[in-house]
Amino acid sequence: AGAWADALERMEAELHRALAQAEPVPWRPPIALGPIPPELHDRAARLLEAQLHTIRYLEDVRQTTAKHLAAVKSVPRTEPGPRPVYFDLLG
Repeated sequence: AGAWADALERMEAELHRALAQAEPVPWRPPIALGPIPPELHDRAARLLEAQLHTIRYLEDVRQTTAKHLAAVKSVPRTEPGPRPVYFDLLG
């Protein structure tokens, strides 16, 4: 169980780092672990659910960012003026 516990700990840490930074964390699958011990099944299932939740969250963020980018690109370019130009994303 020690190798599996270590592998799950690393994957949990990578998941937290992925949420905390913009740079993607390269994933390297654990090797030569054998079957996961029964006492770690629940933990692995929770990790999988957290990873799937993170994927859905990041996809939502990506879609929202794409919409914001489209809104920004829809504003006609003008010559630089003496003050900033703002527009309402909600209205």
